[in-house]
Amino acid sequence: MERITIWIGFALWATTAGCAASGGGDNGPDAQLGTADLVDDLEDGDDAILAAGGRVGNWYTFHDATATGTQMPSDADFTPASGGADGSKFSAETSGMGFTDWGAGMGFDLNNAGTTRGMYDASKYKTLAFKAKGNVTLRLAFEIAGTVPNTEGGQCAPSMTAGMECEDMHGTTIKLTADWKEYEIPFKDLKQEGWGKVVGFDPKTAMGISFQTAEPNVVFDFAIDDVRFYE
Repeated sequence: MERITIWIGFALWATTAGCAASGGGDNGPDAQLGTADLVDDLEDGDDAILAAGGRVGNWYTFHDATATGTQMPSDADFTPASGGADGSKFSAETSGMGFTDWGAGMGFDLNNAGTTRGMYDASKYKTLAFKAKGNVTLRLAFEIAGTVPNTEGGQCAPSMTAGMECEDMHGTTIKLTADWKEYEIPFKDLKQEGWGKVVGFDPKTAMGISFQTAEPNVVFDFAIDDVRFYE
């Protein structure tokens, strides 16, 4: 399996020894990143991320309001898909088509026990890593309170004024391939897209991670596995 470290503007490609190891968990400490803190490897077969490191949350799917769009699984019945990275049992996967506004995706909260979305302090970490495959380019987004509307537990006052809108989240784009690959995203390289309210990236107010189609109106099928933080 290839390991890809994402920096804004270019990608570094490297071959990682040991990526073919079996099992659904992390393959061990990365020589450059140190010890991994596993967020979820889906191997328990449910929609909840691992209850570790003070994190609690569930995987979900989402999409724009295009009436003719279709997505599987639906948010109401999200379950891991059979088959994951490195021969593991499960992964998070979504597929669909027909969303013509901003597209569709999936993600999970970092502090949500099922009632209210809260903040999670991720400031001790420096990098987000995960394995992925698919047929589209994704927008990986790290949700912080300053970009999440206050009606959804965040700190952003909803606005219709151009340049002051909520949900311009910090992230980067990733072109997926048909084979599983490892992606390592340093927090310092996460950027807003530039259309909404300008907010400095503050990992102390982390709320969730999302993976969204980077373009609308595409036929999409992608999967995520072995999500980790690195200090």
